[in-house]
Amino acid sequence: MRFKKLLRNFLKPFENGIVVYIFLKFLIFFIQIIPVFLFERLIIIMGNFAFYTMKGHRKLALKNMDIAFGNKYTKEEKIKICKQMFIEIMSFLEIFQLYKFTADQLIANTEIVGEDILKEIMKEKKGIIAISPHMGNFPFALLILNKKGYPVNVIIQRSVNVYSDMDLRKLRKKFKIPSISKKDLKEAINESIKWIKNKGILCIYLDQHSSSGIECEFFGKKVYVPTGAAVFARKYKTKVIGFYTIRKGFMKHKIFIEGPYEIKITKNISQDIKENTQFFIKRVQEWVEKYPEHWSSWLNIGRFPD
Repeated sequence: MRFKKLLRNFLKPFENGIVVYIFLKFLIFFIQIIPVFLFERLIIIMGNFAFYTMKGHRKLALKNMDIAFGNKYTKEEKIKICKQMFIEIMSFLEIFQLYKFTADQLIANTEIVGEDILKEIMKEKKGIIAISPHMGNFPFALLILNKKGYPVNVIIQRSVNVYSDMDLRKLRKKFKIPSISKKDLKEAINESIKWIKNKGILCIYLDQHSSSGIECEFFGKKVYVPTGAAVFARKYKTKVIGFYTIRKGFMKHKIFIEGPYEIKITKNISQDIKENTQFFIKRVQEWVEKYPEHWSSWLNIGRFPD
């Protein structure tokens, strides 16, 4: 009990945004200078530390797994999945070791399954919609695809920490990862339309709760899902594909590309959007079921409403 009290007192200052930012800056500096061969060990230690100390986040993730999986996994198996998920989240820090690798090395370390699908669709010289969950090191996947010459842009939400958000924008700019912020929704929609019309690939994360979205079934529960992918695909008659990423080790990733999906287009616009969105989130569910430890949205408080 005394240890827990000391730990709470230690973590209390980190509730302040600026303190979190300063701590992260020191952490990033440390990550950048450690030798490559030590990184994976450090990530495992940090992931385990986060799992055991971030009690609220651990309970939320396990609760969401109970809702999604029921009795499919034992309690021990869910704990194992949850612990590995924390390690995978910590692996995002590998992006701060990118400067130690050339573009060719990064591409060589990444396996892309289904790249032929993307190449064929690109020949049509039209815009493409890509749906994706928060799975694996998803920002790294976008980096690799852009390095390979695929014009991928992504719609993102701002970081809760305003100080970190500024650094993340600088980082995306440094590594030439295009992004569209949802801060101004009207502007975000206009930028998305422009990107599609310029024959680009617009990636939309489908697994985030959206109060303005449409009600769909996800793991047997009713959740609200963003409709952007279905709306853009129907209006601009674009092909829709799926991006799914898992991490295979330090700077080693596997990207799965599937599709193009067959989407429904009838005279009933609202019904088409509902059915297509339901189909998209069903694809996300199937990938989460396949690789649950790689899905970071177990920590999304609005993922499965009570």
